[in-house]
Amino acid sequence: MKVVGIVGSNRRGNTYSMVEAACHALEGFDVELIHLHGLMTKMCDGCLTCDNTGECHIQDRVRTVMDKIKEADGFVFGTPARWSLLSGELKVFFDRLNPLAVPELLNEKKAIVFAVGQCEGEEAKSIKLAAKSVKYFCDNAGIEVIDTVIAEGCQQPTDVMTKHPEVLDKCRKSAIRLARALHNETD
Repeated sequence: MKVVGIVGSNRRGNTYSMVEAACHALEGFDVELIHLHGLMTKMCDGCLTCDNTGECHIQDRVRTVMDKIKEADGFVFGTPARWSLLSGELKVFFDRLNPLAVPELLNEKKAIVFAVGQCEGEEAKSIKLAAKSVKYFCDNAGIEVIDTVIAEGCQQPTDVMTKHPEVLDKCRKSAIRLARALHNETD
């Protein structure tokens, strides 16, 4: 079984660490971690040609990733919270997956969602809303979200490792839930 981890952040910090921890916990799976920072995605131009062809006309590296997304059984989506939303990088990437929408090639896949931000307590609602925006994409694409992990109080790139290592443990446990769901096992 294949799982693709998507890091929706430009920096190699907290989001990356969370997705990486989950990917390492998926023993026995074919796992690939994709950091959107290095992908250099062009924005969807809304031509909707892909609705008929199933292919995106934009010639960039996203096309090769699209094949990996099609073949995957599960996903680990990670995003920093920005204005109570998912990151722009992840949104652009999701938009570029439109060629998979009409043929419903994402239906019945499974995912876990991670969101990280600097707020804490009551103000951490913004991080939960960012995770929810990823879940909305999943719902629309037919992807079942198995679990969500929220990391609060993370401003510096290493905070999840140095100040909140319990979050990485939650990410690993979330990955195990994903593995069980992919194997149709119950907790």
